[in-house]
Amino acid sequence: MTALEDALHHLRRHRGLARVGSFAPTGDWAVVDIDVPVSLPSRARASGRSASGVRNVETCWLWFGPRWPMTAPLVRLREDFPLNLPHINPHRAGEQVAPCLFEGDIGEVLHRFGLDAIVDQLIDWLDKAAADALIDLRQGWEPTRRDACPSSVTFSAEALVDVTPRDGTILPLAATFLALDDHLQSRVAPPFVSSENVVFGQTQHKNESFNWILGDAATFVARAADRDGLPYIVGTYQPETVHDLPTLLDRAQAVGVDAEALAGRLQAYFARSVLQASTDPASWKDGVLAIVILVVERPAPLVGSSGRTAEVLPYAVRLHYDSAGPMVPRTEAHAAHHRHALSPALLSQTSGLKGTTTALPLVFLGCGSLGSKVALHLGRAGFGNVALVDNDTLQPHNSARHALVEAQAIVNAPRKADLMATAFARLSHAGAKAFHHDAVDVLHSAPLFDSIVPANTVLLIDATASLTVLAAETLSASLDASDARLFRIALYGQGHCAVGLLESAARAVRVDDLAAALFDRCRSDDALRACMAGTSTEPTSLFIGDNCRSLTFPMADSTVSRAAALFSAQIEEWLSKELPANAQLCVGQADETGLGMRWQRWPIEPSVVLRVDADDGWTIRVLGSVAKSIASEVSQWLPRETGGALLGRACYTNRTITIAGVVDAPSDSVRDASRFVLGVHGLHAALRTAHERSLGYLMFVGTWHSHPMGGSHSGIDRDTLHRIAQDAVGLPVVSLVWRPEGLTCEVDRW
Repeated sequence: MTALEDALHHLRRHRGLARVGSFAPTGDWAVVDIDVPVSLPSRARASGRSASGVRNVETCWLWFGPRWPMTAPLVRLREDFPLNLPHINPHRAGEQVAPCLFEGDIGEVLHRFGLDAIVDQLIDWLDKAAADALIDLRQGWEPTRRDACPSSVTFSAEALVDVTPRDGTILPLAATFLALDDHLQSRVAPPFVSSENVVFGQTQHKNESFNWILGDAATFVARAADRDGLPYIVGTYQPETVHDLPTLLDRAQAVGVDAEALAGRLQAYFARSVLQASTDPASWKDGVLAIVILVVERPAPLVGSSGRTAEVLPYAVRLHYDSAGPMVPRTEAHAAHHRHALSPALLSQTSGLKGTTTALPLVFLGCGSLGSKVALHLGRAGFGNVALVDNDTLQPHNSARHALVEAQAIVNAPRKADLMATAFARLSHAGAKAFHHDAVDVLHSAPLFDSIVPANTVLLIDATASLTVLAAETLSASLDASDARLFRIALYGQGHCAVGLLESAARAVRVDDLAAALFDRCRSDDALRACMAGTSTEPTSLFIGDNCRSLTFPMADSTVSRAAALFSAQIEEWLSKELPANAQLCVGQADETGLGMRWQRWPIEPSVVLRVDADDGWTIRVLGSVAKSIASEVSQWLPRETGGALLGRACYTNRTITIAGVVDAPSDSVRDASRFVLGVHGLHAALRTAHERSLGYLMFVGTWHSHPMGGSHSGIDRDTLHRIAQDAVGLPVVSLVWRPEGLTCEVDRW
């Protein structure tokens, strides 16, 4: 079964879909249409359409790209789907509408919960859209969606809201800008002092590739006047409709702003700029630029705003000089994204760790908050022969936890890898190199991998915390062929638990084996399980502007630094001595004071790897601890057959089933010299408990039994496997047999 066939198989088994079409090739993509029944409010059922415009059956499309199943499908709605709803991603007119189903990367959801979770969320989204319940004021107010914004305005929303007059008076401020073609980047910097006489000014620059303009402009901040001493609250969600100055003034009027006064301010600013211009205003091909910021009070705090109830809506306005009527400008306007400026709330201090210098080559995948700190700890300890791989840029909110503090650029934000390489160069590590690549691409492309990872690389340190990267690591033939050892580091439980997974030499124990071993250990270690779980295992959206967000796990910089220091100390010990040949599961747990961490290491024995041709082929990886436990159980019951249930995880991305634990056979099981029958008394409860105690990571994946006299699967064994597969709702099920000559297995799926 191919990956696309596998996806179609899952879709057609989903009980929430009324119809699933067939794949239609579209270039490199494969598109399938699905019909989703929608639960309409009772008053709308007769007409078959809700008041918000959602139909009782919505046809949707799933676009599967050439990298499926590594990347998630795109979810699209019909072109004429109503746009006066929140949680719709930006799109162009005439295109299929893209619902915002998740706060973060939908690929992470795919690799964590599977394709069904994406479909489940689509169904839930449509039901809420039909009921006009996509905004839940208990969770906060969803900021206004901005479609196709070519511009952005950077400022501190909290500081600006605090100084905006509450009597309806318009506040004029000074701003700086950079214009590149149709893209405008502007910054309104504190202190926010009223600047009544700001005039427009610009200087043009060019090189062989492009032209750009730097200049000064006016910003006009306006909010509705308070009514009877209380803020004027706008509680109706309005999609962004501004496309010129008249629609901007209409929007201002709709949120209680004095639109006539705002228009007068813009006209006066234009006239003042023209009259005081030191150059011919006719040469200003992009016109006189102005920024308008509407401050709108909402009925609930904005999602991700730390309690702020005022939403800021910035717009870019151009007033074009016309010699035929110099004082009557031609106007245009469009919505702009808001980006938060760097502020003390986003800053934190970093620390170092001294050590000794070594030239051993290291490669870092990910230079984010955790990766940057570990890398710089090692850099300060003298380990500077590093390759730094990260394709992301440093945004202001990253400064809350990133090891570097850099001046913020209006445009072309600096790349994390470049900044890290520069920091290493300042530490005298001239050999440090930056690479702007996706870690997944590095792991999948042999030429790219070889160009970044030297043949004598000692450690490849994965600090991405990405499940997609984890999946790519398990599939990487380049890693299989490399002598570099993979060390994956991550934080759990809001930073109270630090986990490091060191693969064994020759990948006899792989990173996915180690992840399974970690969650299996949670079954028996109450303290570890509680530390791993924390108060929430879900990431939270952090807004980097009222209309732009980033998904992250909220925690203090000191919490990240505490774990980073432990990871760095462990790496330094290995590099200054030697790496252990076996795999290592390393865990740091916060102590009773919450200030320190207790560090533990467990060696992990090599896994038993079995390959099955059934169902287009599966690789079965039996953890060494499981194989040893099974052998011990067999020895205890010889000469009778014995067995039990298997816990593990099935990954469709790499067609691998990892067996990480066993559940003992119930007391009503039958064991004799020629057969074993797994009992049922208490089995479901035991499996459910095991699933819960592994924090939902491990689940029932099949059974095992012994053949003390040898031999492969019997007909009875295969029949039993098939019956279990029929109950497994399409999931692959393993039948593992212990024999004196070694383990063997079969896989079935219904």
